[in-house]
Formats: sequence, structure tokens, C-alpha cells
Amino acid sequence: MTAQPAPGVEFFTAPTQPNQRRYEALRAYFVERLSVAQAGARAGYTRASMASLLRDFRAGKVQMFATPGRPGPKSAPAKDRARARVVELRRLGLSVYEISSRLRAEATPLNRTGVGQILAEEGFGRLLRGPEPTASANPGTAGRDTQLPRASVIDFATFPTRTDTSLAGLLLMIPDLVALDLPALVAKAGYPGTAAIPATNGDPVPAGAEADRHPAGLPRR
Repeated sequence: MTAQPAPGVEFFTAPTQPNQRRYEALRAYFVERLSVAQAGARAGYTRASMASLLRDFRAGKVQMFATPGRPGPKSAPAKDRARARVVELRRLGLSVYEISSRLRAEATPLNRTGVGQILAEEGFGRLLRGPEPTASANPGTAGRDTQLPRASVIDFATFPTRTDTSLAGLLLMIPDLVALDLPALVAKAGYPGTAAIPATNGDPVPAGAEADRHPAGLPRR
């Protein structure tokens, strides 16, 4: 008794999609060892068409399966709208932060991640430049002070008793710092102080006395 074909077998024996027809014809030739004419006839090709398909396949010109795409959106309208402007601003010497700020002011907002992705896709390397002597001359960050504040002793008594912050967890380290007795460790190590900042929270070093408190063999700050 001959077994009846399973329902749906025609999907493989009589393919209708062009790529599947090519696949079934090539599989019949290479795997089932059918002749060129037989493999072609199974998928509805003439012998000449099957021979042409084999030639193109061996030459790597036949792509039957699409490359899997990455998950997520296939387009980024915000990046596409801003791409030309991002390239233009980078050629003016603006950084990722400055470009993002400028785009936000021009009502075409794009975050720093998007700006960085565009610059990488367009072949721009990392922007290297030194700080301005007083303030940034770049219009993207007008008035930004690039000089660090002068070092001084922090007077915690002037701090407010209450403030809002997202970094309050750092305060949990204070008991451990107190237990370490950092002032004693600094004094024992012989770290020097300066007229502006003493080595510990004692009195500032008098002017001219800094050399006396500098231990031999330790570099000056």
C-alpha cells in the first residue's frame, strides 16, 4: 500500500516563489543527483535555464535568502533629518555635546548618542582639541569657562543643612572615612601642606614655612 503524500507537500514539489523554485531546483541537482534537465523540469525550468542557474550559482551571483535584519526600527527619522546638519557642524569643529546643544536650539533635537552614531557612520574620528585659555570661543557653548577654580580649603560649615541631590549615597561612606582617621594617616605619611591648603584640617602653613614641612625625598605638588 502506497502512503499518501502529506498535506502541504505541494509547497516543496511545486514551488511558486522564484527564490524557492531556484532553491528546489539546485537542491535536486546537488543533493538528489538529478540531471540538469530533470532538476530543471521539477521546478519548471527548461534545460537551458537550469544550466544558466547553475552557472550563476557557482559564480556566487544567486542570493536566495535575505540576510537577517537587526531587530528594532528600520529607520531613524530624527537622525535622517539631522544628518546633514550634524556633518556641517562637525566640520566647523563642534563637539558631540555642542552639536547636540545646537540642534536642540534649532528645533531639530538629537541626543548625544544619535550625534555620535552619525559621526561614526560618516567616518569622523574623535575630536581632539585643547581647552581655550579663558572661555570657549565656540558659539555652541558661548561663555563656558574652561579654567578650573583655584584650589582652596572647603569650609563645610557654609554648606546648607539640607539639599536635594541624586548622589546622597556617597554620604554613606563618611562613617568609614571617619573610622579610617584620614588626618592621622596623612600626618603619619608626612604629606606636605601649602599656604592655601594644609596637609590636614589644622592651621594653614605660614608663608615661607612650606619647605620646612616638606619631607625629604617626596616630590612637591
